[in-house]
Amino acid sequence: MVPQAPWVDKFYELYSAPYLPTSEPARLRVEQGLPKILKHLPEKGSEVLDLCCGGGLYLFGLEKAGYKMTGVDMEPRMLKAARKHAKETGSKARIVKGDATNLRFKGRSFGAVVFMGAATGHFSMAEVKKIMGGVHTVLRPKGVVITEVNDHIALFLSGMYQRILYEPSGENDVISIHTRYDGEKGTFNRLFLNLESDKKFKAPFQIWAPWILNSIMDDAGFDQKSSETGAFGGFSRILVHAKR
Repeated sequence: MVPQAPWVDKFYELYSAPYLPTSEPARLRVEQGLPKILKHLPEKGSEVLDLCCGGGLYLFGLEKAGYKMTGVDMEPRMLKAARKHAKETGSKARIVKGDATNLRFKGRSFGAVVFMGAATGHFSMAEVKKIMGGVHTVLRPKGVVITEVNDHIALFLSGMYQRILYEPSGENDVISIHTRYDGEKGTFNRLFLNLESDKKFKAPFQIWAPWILNSIMDDAGFDQKSSETGAFGGFSRILVHAKR
């Protein structure tokens, strides 16, 4: 298993509400995103993998919609929250600790894979290539993968980019400041500040755009089927690809 970046636990300690199924920010995101996912999934009762499931936002929503769900993540705080919610609600979803770049499921295990929440920002292009190679293996023939990706380039060119952002996160609202762009790695740093607790940390985020992901998917053996506005901010896109 690939070691977790040291900043990840601090990120979720400070900014977890958007990834927890019981929070209002999460409820609103799922309310927007779930219908866009459901219209591309196979028949109800199919096995679906929620990749980087976090606290289980889409995991539990898709289970309620009639799918047999498996969620995989490697962040202990999020796994604990997802398992707690599963126990409280009687969910039968399988929640697995695992590395998205090294999936351990048998080949052709799932009819669909969802990769929501613009999680690509936490991964480099090389890592996403590994992820999608594994996704291709675990998907059944003609299976679909539904990915939400931020279009950072469109945001920068639109003139709406803000270097300083207010990030609502339940009781731990924070301010994030975009501090440094690395043109060689394709990343920008974000400095997160909780002004009430005086907690802070800095983390790198990968710059993405739909065309970058589409190129990776094509190389991994997928054909693009659709693209529409996502649920993670106005500059996210939900891309649907089918296994060749």
